[in-house]
Amino acid sequence: MSAAATELPEERQLASSQDPGARMHVRTRGPSGGTPLVLVHGFFQPASAILDVPGWSLQQALAGLGRRVVLFDLRGYGQSTRPAFMDQPPEASRPALGRLADAVADIGDVVEHVCRVEGCPQVDLLGYSWGTARSCAYALRSPQRVRRLVLYAPVWRPVSGAAAEAAEPGHPALLNRALGGYRAFGAGDLERQWDGEIGAQDTRAFRDARALQAAEQALLASDAALRGRGYRSPLGPMQDALAVAQGRPLFDATGLRGEVLLIRGDHDRLSSAADADGLMAALGTDRRRLVTVGQGTHLLHLEHARTTLIDEIAAFIGDTLRPAPQDRAPC
Repeated sequence: MSAAATELPEERQLASSQDPGARMHVRTRGPSGGTPLVLVHGFFQPASAILDVPGWSLQQALAGLGRRVVLFDLRGYGQSTRPAFMDQPPEASRPALGRLADAVADIGDVVEHVCRVEGCPQVDLLGYSWGTARSCAYALRSPQRVRRLVLYAPVWRPVSGAAAEAAEPGHPALLNRALGGYRAFGAGDLERQWDGEIGAQDTRAFRDARALQAAEQALLASDAALRGRGYRSPLGPMQDALAVAQGRPLFDATGLRGEVLLIRGDHDRLSSAADADGLMAALGTDRRRLVTVGQGTHLLHLEHARTTLIDEIAAFIGDTLRPAPQDRAPC
């Protein structure tokens, strides 16, 4: 890892163009020059925690390869400001903040800031989990700002995880009435999710026990208001997941024209093989590649196989993607 990656990151609070009272936490690592890489987090876990876990940081690993890497927490997540409704009991509000439109606006604010500060016309985007849908939605709106798109643990028509809870049981057209405006997570939740994907196999074959401890500590520390007891995430994405329950994808894959890398772990249940294959076939570009990493779950970047993930990402954002014939989906 280079010295640039181990230096203290640049931290700032960026004003939201959508809500004058809201600020987004932005963290930057790595040397200036070239095309910056912007990381977009998923449904529940803020980027400042899950993508920058001490000792297993995806941001630091990529910055260590000589890239300018920027991550940020969307409004309502992590170290960004949270709206007043998230200080009330969850059931006192309904899912709102965090929809794709909110994320597109936040990504736009961050990308414009990065391009202005770095003096560049474009960025590369890396979306993780639900952040892949958020990144694709932004790329569809502002294709001139996106050079290359990395979809790590992609979701398009997800059928498991939070998306499975969006609809009222027996009424797929209605949002689940049991959902509040946000969800709170506590100690042990990450381990249960992770071990659920690993299944009956020995967890040591997938991860170092210290990675779990470090990731959980990072997540629990990400919400200052809860003083290390847990963290809160808005449930607005459930509104978008409802469309999936009704048979619609999260975004129009046919409209994506640039270079796209899809990469997932073979044990990933949230980003399923079927969903990744379907997205691969639907993409409106032949400059695309799908990579499945063995012995990897939805938290691949925290596992033993993370080196393969990092190598694939580095190769993709460093050189023009020229997919081999077997990487192309039938047109």
